[in-house]
Amino acid sequence: MMYIYTWIGAVMWYTCGLVGPLSLLTYLAAIVVQQISMRFPQDLAKKYKTHWGLVTGSSSGIGKAIAEKLAGQGINVVLVALDDKMLADTFAELQKKYPHVQFRKVGVNLSAKDYAYMKDIISQTDDIEVGLVFNNAGYICAGLFADTDLERLRCNLECNAGCAVPITHHFLRKMIARQSKGLITFTSSAACYLPGPTATMYSPSKAFLTSFATTIAAENHDLGIDVVVIHPSPVNTNFYKNEGPALDSLKTAQKSAVSPMNIVDQIFASAGRLTVVDQGSMCMMMRIINKVLDFQIFTEIVTRFAYLNADHLRLRKESKLRTHRQ
Repeated sequence: MMYIYTWIGAVMWYTCGLVGPLSLLTYLAAIVVQQISMRFPQDLAKKYKTHWGLVTGSSSGIGKAIAEKLAGQGINVVLVALDDKMLADTFAELQKKYPHVQFRKVGVNLSAKDYAYMKDIISQTDDIEVGLVFNNAGYICAGLFADTDLERLRCNLECNAGCAVPITHHFLRKMIARQSKGLITFTSSAACYLPGPTATMYSPSKAFLTSFATTIAAENHDLGIDVVVIHPSPVNTNFYKNEGPALDSLKTAQKSAVSPMNIVDQIFASAGRLTVVDQGSMCMMMRIINKVLDFQIFTEIVTRFAYLNADHLRLRKESKLRTHRQ
């Protein structure tokens, strides 16, 4: 019996000694490829032989930076965003800055029920061939799940993740039908790698985007249709003007935020080279934590200690539902 225990122990030690380094080395290899790709910028107009790109959430932040990068390469852009002054201002600004590029604006609510936004998106793009699709729209809705109105949660989920499904489905079918190359990208988040208490829909919606993107990539790679899903670390955008109560954790993250163009440059450099892209130290730290600590154990740690977080303590104190449990 002692011999069996010794043998089992030896196998476990050998496995740990092999799996750990192998997991880290393969991840480091991906990071090296990312860094090398950044040294070789790509012209997407030439790579995909296309004249049109569509960007959701293009009024500001990463979406606006994507639109600018596309226009800088001579690619016409369809701007899809909430129909407000910010979209109108961005549209006018880009038209003035890039007079030789065509812009179209589609003012829609990407949180609408029953894919109502698709009617306007389709009508505004039926006469053009969109070869580049950037699913970028999203925001964070802060608050404890049970205390947040269900419709607000649904809207957040639809904008962050749900709308990417019909948009991708429509334009992917078009690409396949005309037998053309194409690129579809998704702006996910480092948050997809961990539980996200106090902003319930954010982490799950981003985890969906990542899983969805990798599945679409596997189905369509042989057709010459590339997929990129990027996980940015904090970015200097309007993201921090979140819907709901202010979170101290977001204020802390904002201190290390980088320019949106950093993210865009990585997306463009990764097209056709990598599918999953981790950007920035926070995202890489999350990945390494998930390699050192099993996700099941990590979840147990978060579950048992999340209530000590300052944001959680404040929201719990403000909760009307929890008043009788204080």
